[in-house]
Amino acid sequence: MIKLELIKGIFKREIALTATHPMRILVIKDGNGLLCMNSGDYELKNGRIFFIPEEGLVRIEGEILQGYWLNFSSSLYSEFLKQHLDPLAKNLFLNLSFRDWSGDALKKAFSLLAQLKKEMDLKKDSLLLSQCLSLFLGFTAGFDGYLTALTQDELQQILRFKAVFEKYYKKEKSIQFYANQMAMSPRKLNAFLDRILGKSLFVLIKDRVMREAELLLLHSEYSIDEISYILGFPNATNFSTNFRRYKGISVSQFSNNED
Repeated sequence: MIKLELIKGIFKREIALTATHPMRILVIKDGNGLLCMNSGDYELKNGRIFFIPEEGLVRIEGEILQGYWLNFSSSLYSEFLKQHLDPLAKNLFLNLSFRDWSGDALKKAFSLLAQLKKEMDLKKDSLLLSQCLSLFLGFTAGFDGYLTALTQDELQQILRFKAVFEKYYKKEKSIQFYANQMAMSPRKLNAFLDRILGKSLFVLIKDRVMREAELLLLHSEYSIDEISYILGFPNATNFSTNFRRYKGISVSQFSNNED
């Protein structure tokens, strides 16, 4: 599902980097030279993070003193897209692109990479691993800028919350449940979420449930009754009413518009 390795040394464009999975990211902490792709050559710079589309070999001409080669499965990328409503998220790997980072933002990016590596080494919670990757992608792509201001303890807390949230949001809707999971009072949890994410738990659940509803309506063969049950609604009528309130159109109108 995912592979992360430290890379360093002198590279020649005649030899391509190997990738086990289709989604590829090259992180340059310290290096110089060129990333050589079919679409052209791109300068390697300190703090530059490349998002590389599936097609084409990845070749380097230059020296990397410290860098990371990350590749992961399409299924993990799909999990990331479910949590990021920004329309630019789905185009992240459409063409080769890069972001340049420095200062505290760069330190945070490497902190997230270190956390990802730690979860990979532990090999005990695939959901937590998925959330680590999602946080790294969201931050380095510029979608989750709030992470820059987080302390290490806060980062651990938000990572834990997201893992719990993704596991239970379809069935568990009460603040007390998530507060118990986080060993916080409901008031403290909502204050934490509002400060970090700018949303209450109620809004987070509503956004995530409706995002999942959209995906199920568009990409599954489930009936409205089945989708209602999957997402924890008491019946199809209740689901349809909530969907219309959220989207401003009915379930049938949404499905027809997207055909």
